[in-house]
Amino acid sequence: EQKKAASIGAFMRKTQTSSCPKTIRFVHRRLHAGVVNQLGGLFVNGRPLPHALRLRIVELAQLGMRPCDVSRQLRVSHGCVSKILARYHDTGSVLPGAIGGSKPRVTTPAVVRSIRDYKQGDPGIFAWEIRDRLLVDGVCDKFNVPSVSSISRILRNKIGAFSQQHEGKQENEIKDKKSKS
Repeated sequence: EQKKAASIGAFMRKTQTSSCPKTIRFVHRRLHAGVVNQLGGLFVNGRPLPHALRLRIVELAQLGMRPCDVSRQLRVSHGCVSKILARYHDTGSVLPGAIGGSKPRVTTPAVVRSIRDYKQGDPGIFAWEIRDRLLVDGVCDKFNVPSVSSISRILRNKIGAFSQQHEGKQENEIKDKKSKS
């Protein structure tokens, strides 16, 4: 055990982990805390896998290797391999998602107009139904369709204000007609 710790060298030191006895934790002086997983691979919790390793996972899968075998060979957890392959299948990209939340998307005027048209055509329509129609009608694709909460916010803020202005104009026109007669 001491020889193993000494062989790690001056760059890393071994620390105890009480939560998982099979896990050995290393702290790299220049980088961040790393953990050796049960397969023997070093990883940093909460950080994306290196790009080269992500590409290698996809390459091996395309060569016909099963995800569990890819996992063992590259010493990466099966869940991580599956997640990267699923992302590659869905988007064609191996790049990791953004750390620290999502970037705000700005809805286009065409999307807002479509939402307004759907709501005016069927005032009882739900936000999730509007979201489905935006996809079915080809107004949005699965990468830029607004979330249900965004659609609700658009209905409440942008379209609600439009409806109130429109109703106010109609009331003024009725008052003008009554005053003229």
